[in-house]
Amino acid sequence: MGGKKMGLLDNVISSGMSVLVGEQTGFLGSAIQFLQNQPGGVSGTLQQLRDGGLGSVVDSWISNGQNQPISAEQIESVIGSDRIQSVANAIGMDPQTLTQGLSQALPHLIDQLSPNGQTPDVDGLEQGLKGLL
Repeated sequence: MGGKKMGLLDNVISSGMSVLVGEQTGFLGSAIQFLQNQPGGVSGTLQQLRDGGLGSVVDSWISNGQNQPISAEQIESVIGSDRIQSVANAIGMDPQTLTQGLSQALPHLIDQLSPNGQTPDVDGLEQGLKGLL
């Protein structure tokens, strides 16, 4: 009897973890699609965030230290709601879901694309992005 209870509990925990992993994968996928749809790709997006006053946040993702968070509101403010809406439509996603996903995925994604605390050149960034697909 105890084995059945543990089996059920294990299944519930496993299902919950699958949902969380699936959600994270979805956020990563939306971030990659977003970056591919942005003018200038990864480097263009990073420059746009820097120009929008988020340089220290972007730099924290690139450096070897702790990644600073970014909010969905900050992303929408810098990128622009029209651009967010356009990309969301292109990838078949709700704009709020897109910005929420970006706020969670971008710090980790850029961190992974910038090993050794340095931003690769434009070709290196684009190759890294394709490698994640």
